Amino acid sequence: MTVSAVIVTYWTGPVLFDCLDSVLAQPEITEILIVNNGNSAATVKQLQGLADSRKEFKVIDPGRNTGFAAGCNMGAEQANGDFLTFVNPDCVLQPGTITKILDVFEERSDAWLCGGRLQNPDGTEQQGSRREVLTPWRAVVEITRIDKLFPNHPYFRRFHMHESGTPDVIQEVPTVSGAFMVIPKRRYERVGGMDENLFLHLDDSDLCVRILKQGGKVLFCGNVPVMHHLSTSDVSRTFINWHKTRSTSYYFYKHFSDSYPSWFLGFITFLGWTRFFLITPFTLLKDCFGMIRRLITH
Repeated sequence: MTVSAVIVTYWTGPVLFDCLDSVLAQPEITEILIVNNGNSAATVKQLQGLADSRKEFKVIDPGRNTGFAAGCNMGAEQANGDFLTFVNPDCVLQPGTITKILDVFEERSDAWLCGGRLQNPDGTEQQGSRREVLTPWRAVVEITRIDKLFPNHPYFRRFHMHESGTPDVIQEVPTVSGAFMVIPKRRYERVGGMDENLFLHLDDSDLCVRILKQGGKVLFCGNVPVMHHLSTSDVSRTFINWHKTRSTSYYFYKHFSDSYPSWFLGFITFLGWTRFFLITPFTLLKDCFGMIRRLITH
């Protein structure tokens, strides 16, 4: 079984090359497709140098920031492996990571997608590693934290599952993080790949939900730790928040229009955009300070 690694990168820091080294150390990975959604000239030169000197590397340059989902689809379309592994450029794989994941697929014929246990530098499981399906109601629970009043009630389960259950076993879960996931290429094509309407945020949840709707299983491989360094990309917080708000609204209407009244979806959307506009002055200020700091340091 051969594996193609797809890495979508956008103004990622030096950890990108730690990521690439760790991916190269996986013997099952026969090619690495790097989608350059935007990077510094120095980083692009380094990436192109790798592509010129090593046959496993290929740099795909769409010429603009296409978003994570579209970048994944570009890489998948050109991949030749039996399996696809999507790796965030701020993730570092341990030796044997892909071997363990492929063993799971051998044992579980019903598995469509596997994710690893994302961990913090201190070794604890990272929030977002495994999750429930994000529904409009679960969003309300997350925002209001009314689960504290009913901690054991199934109607008030939280979105993130990193504080529940045993973290180091293989288990079926509703969704996993797109920071590291492995899927047979034929399954990825069958489910239709990533939804490119989700430029940023919930693209992984959307993929998992569509897999579940087609009868597939999503597995969390707690025995496969993956170091995930957060916030390594040099990106405007306002830009991120805008796309997160837009993607959340799109995702809710896409999957829950038949099960939730339109007024409730509209109310949730209104709350999301209200929050965005309330915090935007502060994020714009942070973005400006960040820009000034970069100009001074460079």
